[in-house]
Amino acid sequence: MKSNTLLTKVAGAAVVALVVATTTLASPVDEHQYLGRNLNYRMSVIRDRNQDMISLAFEAIRWLGPEARAAVPDLTALIEAPFTPIRIGKDSQKVIASKLYEIEVRAGAIDALASIGESASPAALSLVRWALMPHVVVENIRNMDDQELFIELAIMDTEQRMRVAGAIPEFGRDASPVIAGLLSSPDAEKRKLGVAILSEHALPIASKLLSSPKCDERQLGFIILRDMDLVVAKVYLDWLQKTIVCDAN
Repeated sequence: MKSNTLLTKVAGAAVVALVVATTTLASPVDEHQYLGRNLNYRMSVIRDRNQDMISLAFEAIRWLGPEARAAVPDLTALIEAPFTPIRIGKDSQKVIASKLYEIEVRAGAIDALASIGESASPAALSLVRWALMPHVVVENIRNMDDQELFIELAIMDTEQRMRVAGAIPEFGRDASPVIAGLLSSPDAEKRKLGVAILSEHALPIASKLLSSPKCDERQLGFIILRDMDLVVAKVYLDWLQKTIVCDAN
């Protein structure tokens, strides 16, 4: 029960942060058309995974913005489609190219969902799962080519997380339970993604928790601040760590 109460408090603070952060990326349009094709056509391209037309379909949805809300289920399904990580040292160049295409397709879907905005909030959890799942597995670094490939793929994997972190704030307050779940997770990878999603808006949440009379909430506030250690002075973190000591009972 205590954990549920804490999650609710973090979710409430996340709502405030998202209301402040949310912006509209596109203006409404009178007709759901782009370059003479309607939204239903663009959605059929996405469902069929038409390689020749899918980039234009994503472009059309970004242009339509919130008016393309009907595309959310198809875009979400694309992100949720099964994906096998790239295996360096095992996968052939052809297989790697195929998997890179799958990653790029999902990147297009994420950008399209961000442009739709608040109506795309049901996709938030799918985006989080995609960001956190392994996209690259090192089977065997055999030579310099494999090493350079690993570096490029590690950067690409990080870019995928950053893309998700930039998209979810556009979903508004309805995404706050997903973010709260990340921030209150014992898994550091999940917490850091939650902090990345909120960016500077994670600071008021940490501040509120650190001021709580409940020790477990103060601890969570400290953990959130610690996950921002690239920008929080070490001396502050050291002092907080010493002062927040909870009774084991």
